[in-house]
Amino acid sequence: MKLHFLEEIGGVKTARREAESLLLAVALLKNQEIRVKDEERMLKLAKKNKVLLRAANLIHLSANVVEEARKDAAEAFDLYDQMSKVFTEHGVSFVAIKSFDSLPDIGHDIDLLVPSPTELAETEKLLINQYKVRPQGLTHCDRLLGETHLDPNQVLLHRGRETVEGHEVWMTSDSDRVLIRVIHAMFRHNFLKLSDILDFLKLIETASSQDVLDKIDNALIGDAFIFYLASIERFLKACQVENPRFQELKKQAQERFGDDRLRFLRRDRLVLPYRIPTAAIIILFLVKAARDAASARWKSSISCLVAPPLIILDFISAAFRAGGRGGVW
Repeated sequence: MKLHFLEEIGGVKTARREAESLLLAVALLKNQEIRVKDEERMLKLAKKNKVLLRAANLIHLSANVVEEARKDAAEAFDLYDQMSKVFTEHGVSFVAIKSFDSLPDIGHDIDLLVPSPTELAETEKLLINQYKVRPQGLTHCDRLLGETHLDPNQVLLHRGRETVEGHEVWMTSDSDRVLIRVIHAMFRHNFLKLSDILDFLKLIETASSQDVLDKIDNALIGDAFIFYLASIERFLKACQVENPRFQELKKQAQERFGDDRLRFLRRDRLVLPYRIPTAAIIILFLVKAARDAASARWKSSISCLVAPPLIILDFISAAFRAGGRGGVW
């Protein structure tokens, strides 16, 4: 029971979990059907990795499961349409982040970026008072972290309106989408889902490598980006997948930011969602703190220094709240 609990929350990476993870990864990365022994476990794994609809035909999911997922996606689009209408009517600038990168899979909520704290506060009051929205409590990290990675106003400046599944959506630029995905994986969620790997490979097909590297450099997270690329490459190699575009970007990143200095931490099992080793998280935050201090980004530097213990506390809290059901993912 204890081992099962630790497996579910990502505290222990077992050979069984690794085998299941790589089986699903091979199916999605190579777009090939696979035989599944335990359909329920594979369904759960696909959900955790936000690839249920993309994996449906490859792992032979039931029609009922697929239909339910499509209904959830439709509801997410309806939510975006409603929020878009409200924000537009009240003159609030916004852009969707991450929410539509994994199509046809969509998460349970929609993430919208509002450029300034003042505008965000006004929007929050509007939603609570006029539309009776119930606010959700923030984690310790959400309350206290304030690292500087990108300028929201610049993200809004380069946004574009796209038609997504028949809906008009404000989307960030391709390079900003890459940057935001790296930030969330390395400095927020601290894990990689299979959807992160698939979406990243798709995004770099159209994103300018120069723009991506410039934004990574400006955010002072070159070390984290190198570790992020190395983590993805481990899965590509394990699945025997060749991706020339990825290799070219990795080569350019190494020329600019140097080799992976944390390679000694890449000895754990390839379990999805892939929880980034705690030691790597701590080191990357401390390195970011030092780089921020050197650039006089004092608030960001201090936030990076206090982030590691807060993240660990947040993970422990989420694990116990989940009660071994895997809810921390």
